[in-house]
Amino acid sequence: MAPITLYDNSIDLFIKAHEVLKHILEKAKQHAPEESASFPTARLYEDMRPLSFQVQSVSSYSAKCVERVLPHKAPFPAWEDDETTLDQLFARIDESLAFLKGIEAKDLDGLEEKVLEIQMGRGSSIAIEGKGYALGIAVPNVFFHVSMAYAILRMKGVPLGKKDFSSPYVEPYVLSQSNS
Repeated sequence: MAPITLYDNSIDLFIKAHEVLKHILEKAKQHAPEESASFPTARLYEDMRPLSFQVQSVSSYSAKCVERVLPHKAPFPAWEDDETTLDQLFARIDESLAFLKGIEAKDLDGLEEKVLEIQMGRGSSIAIEGKGYALGIAVPNVFFHVSMAYAILRMKGVPLGKKDFSSPYVEPYVLSQSNS
C-alpha cells in the first residue's frame, strides 16, 4: 500500500468535499424546487453565515491552500463571493472542482515541509509547514463549512442523511460490498 501523501490529505479531500456540496445542493433543488430560491440565504441561526457563504468558504479555503502551498500553480480561481442562486453556487463548485482536478499528486511532492508564513489576524502571523497548514487549517475549515451547508439544508427540510455526507469520502476505498 502506498503511503498517504499531502495530495491525499488535501486536494483529494477538497475534491470530495466539493462533490458532497454538489450532491447535497442537487438533493435540495430536487426536494423543494419552489423553495430553492431561498436556500442560498438560509442560516442555522440569525448571527451565523448563510448557505452561500458556506459554499464560498469551501472553494476559497481549498484554493487558498493550493495558492499557499503551490504558488506556481496558477491561475487560481478568483471569486467575488456574490453568488445568490443555487445555479451560481453550482457554477462555483464546478469551477473549483475543475481547478482542483487540474492538480496532480506529483505537484505536491516534497512540499509537506515547505514553511509558509500565514497571517492570522491583525498583526500576527505564524510559520507553519505545508502539511500543517493543510491538515491544521485548510482541511478542518473545509469540513466545517461542508457540515454547516449540510446542517442548513437539513434545517430547511431537505432529506439528507449521514450517507449523503460521507459516501464520497469512503466509496473510493470500498473493496467489496454485500447487501444482506
